[in-house]
Order: sequence, then structure tokens, then C-alpha cells
Amino acid sequence: MSAAEFVAAARGFLDVSWVHQGRTERGVDCVGLIVLAMRATGIDAPLAADYGRLQDYRQARRYLEQFCDRVGAPEIGDIVLFKTTQTLHMAIVTEVDELRPKRVIQALGPGSKVVEIGLHFPPLMLWRPKWPS
Repeated sequence: MSAAEFVAAARGFLDVSWVHQGRTERGVDCVGLIVLAMRATGIDAPLAADYGRLQDYRQARRYLEQFCDRVGAPEIGDIVLFKTTQTLHMAIVTEVDELRPKRVIQALGPGSKVVEIGLHFPPLMLWRPKWPS
């Protein structure tokens, strides 16, 4: 399993509708996108959707710590945690520019769908999946 396979699995969800706590190919939220792409690459990410509309930073961190390591410099396939104008959000890095994520795949893009788009908010934290060997 690899970061490239993870990104490819996430791209398989492009144009899927955003659904709060969604965990199917008919609808996902930002966590659901990551969970389903992880599961497609062999990582047993938990399916739990026990968070509200305004996800708590500590809760997101505890969730990511189960199957990721925190990192400093971004690489393709990392998970970026960032704050939008309204809420905490997660996305998958697809392109880096020097020392920051440049493009991501995220749920809740324009039209409330999964999109690959430029990252417009500064990252709070970066996480790297623990790929099985």
C-alpha cells in the first residue's frame, strides 16, 4: 500500500455528494472520504461517525492518531487538518509547493461535492498514514 494508491482511491470519489457523516460512494464528508480511501488501500480506519457538525480539534486529533503519524513537511498522500471560516476540516494532499500543501482532495467543495482543489487555508497539522508493510 502506498500514498499513490491512497490518492488514487480518493480520486475515485470525485464528484460524490457531500453528506454529513457519510460513509458510502453515494455520499461522504471529509472524514468519510479519508476513511473509505484508507480502507481501499488496506488500512482499517474506524468507520465511527461520532462527531457533530462543528468537529472538535482534540477529537479529530485522537481519531487521526489511530492510523497516522504527525509530520511537519507535507508529502503527497498526507492528511491535512485545517480550519475553514466555519469549521475544522480534513483533506488529502495531492500536490505540494515547497513546504506547504498546494492541492488537496476534499469533501465539501464547490457544489457540496468531493473535489480536487487548491488549498486556500493554512494547515494546522499534517498527518501521514501508517502504511502496512
